[in-house]
Amino acid sequence: MQKEKKIPIVYIADDNYVMPATVSILSLLKNFKNHSKMAEIYVVGVSLSKENEESLKKLDNVQILNLDNKYENLHAEHNHVTKAALFKFDIADIFKNYDKVLYLDCDTLILRDLTKLLKTDINGYYAAVVRDILAVLKGDANDIGVGNNYFNSGMMLLNIKKMREDSLGERLLDAKLNETVKRYMDQNVFNTVFKNYVKFLHPNYNFLTSNLKFTFFTLCSLFNVWTLRPVVVHFTYYLKPWAYKDVEFSKQWMKYYNLSEYKDVPLNLKEYPHKYSKVYYKRKEYDRWIIDILGLRFSYKKGGKDFRLFYP
Repeated sequence: MQKEKKIPIVYIADDNYVMPATVSILSLLKNFKNHSKMAEIYVVGVSLSKENEESLKKLDNVQILNLDNKYENLHAEHNHVTKAALFKFDIADIFKNYDKVLYLDCDTLILRDLTKLLKTDINGYYAAVVRDILAVLKGDANDIGVGNNYFNSGMMLLNIKKMREDSLGERLLDAKLNETVKRYMDQNVFNTVFKNYVKFLHPNYNFLTSNLKFTFFTLCSLFNVWTLRPVVVHFTYYLKPWAYKDVEFSKQWMKYYNLSEYKDVPLNLKEYPHKYSKVYYKRKEYDRWIIDILGLRFSYKKGGKDFRLFYP
């Protein structure tokens, strides 16, 4: 009987995200009891400094691939996502000896065992993913024509064998170079190219902290589930626990931060900017104005056009 291949669990990090990647990996190692039998953990470093590369090498059972940033001169910008994320397009080719890969963003926290996730059958699909409900409600899905089937690209169980067969690396880059809606670094591109070839999973496997804008019952209704017990927590948007006080799940994140070599490095946390005690808060993001009034969030374009209730 042929021995089953281990599945790579892959992070992508530049120098800006080595510390969060370290914390996420420590949470994975502590909570995924079968990791040594089922998985191989990789960090694809993007032009990492020698110091940061050596720091990552101190993690047990973690392999580092430090690559030059070939996307450095590509015209792409995002408020809190760097161009390193574009290396997601290359995962199938980087790990060409494998059929399946679990990709995780560095701003994730693993709270429970990943065995069931890794065993998910994705034959016939490009990926197993989780819907991004807020992106659907604020109109991102309609902007690129994928209806309600819009997913977050921070956790993807990828069928890289099928991706290679269909030359998806080239198609993803081509879609990025020619995209007209440029709100995200890579997410819209994956949604456009993977369209109709994704398997949707329980939100527990990519629990976006932006989901906590909803009540428990509303969230269960939106996802059509009965329970919520996050396995992978994803600190979406710019409110990261290493940057702001009192972010949701920050206590759990600090637990693993304090197990890392960074534990004695002061974080200098900012005050949480959107506390409900603020009656009114307004800011501009891209081409939209965003307003918080008594905890409710609205957005609109200049001139009052395209008014939306939900906007993270």
